[in-house]
Amino acid sequence: MKLKTRSLRANLLIYFLVFSAIILSFLYFFQIIFFNTYYKINRTNILEQTVSQIEKNYNKKNREDILNTLSIDNEVCIQIIDDDNLVYYSDYYRHCAGKDDAGLKEIKEEFMKSKNKYLKLEFINNAYNNKSLVYGKQIQKNTYLFANASLQPMDKSISLLKSQFIYVAFTVLLLSFIISYYFSKRIADPILKINTAAKKLGSKSNEAKFVCNTEVYELKELANTLNEAAKELSKTDELRREFLANVSHDLKTPLTMIEAYAASARDLNHNNKKKRERDLNIIIDEAERLNMLVNDILLLSKMENRNTKLNIEQIDIKNFISTILERFAIYKNDGYIFEFKEDDTYIIEADKQGLERVIYNLVNNAINYTGDDKKVKISYEKDKNYLRINIIDTGKGIEEKDKKLVWNKYFRINKRHRREARGTGLGLSIVREILDEHNFEYGIDSKINKGSCFWFKCKIKK
Repeated sequence: MKLKTRSLRANLLIYFLVFSAIILSFLYFFQIIFFNTYYKINRTNILEQTVSQIEKNYNKKNREDILNTLSIDNEVCIQIIDDDNLVYYSDYYRHCAGKDDAGLKEIKEEFMKSKNKYLKLEFINNAYNNKSLVYGKQIQKNTYLFANASLQPMDKSISLLKSQFIYVAFTVLLLSFIISYYFSKRIADPILKINTAAKKLGSKSNEAKFVCNTEVYELKELANTLNEAAKELSKTDELRREFLANVSHDLKTPLTMIEAYAASARDLNHNNKKKRERDLNIIIDEAERLNMLVNDILLLSKMENRNTKLNIEQIDIKNFISTILERFAIYKNDGYIFEFKEDDTYIIEADKQGLERVIYNLVNNAINYTGDDKKVKISYEKDKNYLRINIIDTGKGIEEKDKKLVWNKYFRINKRHRREARGTGLGLSIVREILDEHNFEYGIDSKINKGSCFWFKCKIKK
């Protein structure tokens, strides 16, 4: 297995080996180095617990059976002396080191004479070359309990454990390597596949497919999230290409016409005043359209970067809308009908220039997409503490799946590009940015073949 620097597989292997080394270190210290200490502590605890059990059961009728059981189960020698007479010793006592040792007998006699209540010591039995833990206690008046437990030499056991530890360590490290490889493969392979697919997100978003054949929940979620991101990037890429195509078209068309009519005014109609003025008027109109497109692009870019500052004013909505509609009076000559339902006037607070751009763009959009009756309706209505402003056309309507997309730059229900009566294809994008900046609620109500209603809500000034 080829390990890359700081790769997941290398890290997993290192972590498993370090973890195994720590566990082995604990085993070595506690099972070998501290084995004698632990053994001594364990025997001491057993001895103390045995003495405690003897005290509890001393006055019971079957105490000899109980004491013998305790003695054999815990490998503890039990001896009870009353007034210098041996009252009881356990069957296991004959196996105890120091049974006939004069030194231990002398220690016991001195303890009984001293009238002390406790005796606790380590005693080395020279006869058996052994060490014992001795515990003495006065359990009744002139009645003494002695219990001792042998401390067997552990050198041979420790030596055996050391030799066994070598095999244990080798086995644990080998298993750590195998397990780390297995888990790294289960985890790293899906990540590598995801990484390979992620490299396509930039230039080939539509080809980026994130497949994660693993039971790891987080990796599955990551793959699902990246698949969604790939879809969105693909849509964004498509919109970007369409945006560039539309901008190029809208820039190229007026430039071509300006060039053509300028050449006509210079070369063909320079002596014909009427035709020359016609050519110059067309040049001015196309230059105005070109200027409007560039201004909209700059405005939208500025707003998307949040470089605009709102100048909030109080606005009389009735007079405000009426003034904007006067700018569309020229369309009445082409048969357009503007119905403005003038209810009671209300005062709202908004950026006047921004709100003017919103209503102007929405009315212009309604003009471009209204039905054959060429009717555009503008109305407003009170909704609790808010004023809902509606701009309604009688066009073909918008499908549900397209309602969120119409706010995108250059999005068209009909993908085939067409020249609008007025506008740059950025109008609704600018509307969205202005309304978002105001934190105004907005949306679209539409029915197929029955028209659309673009609306937004402003808070009414009390």
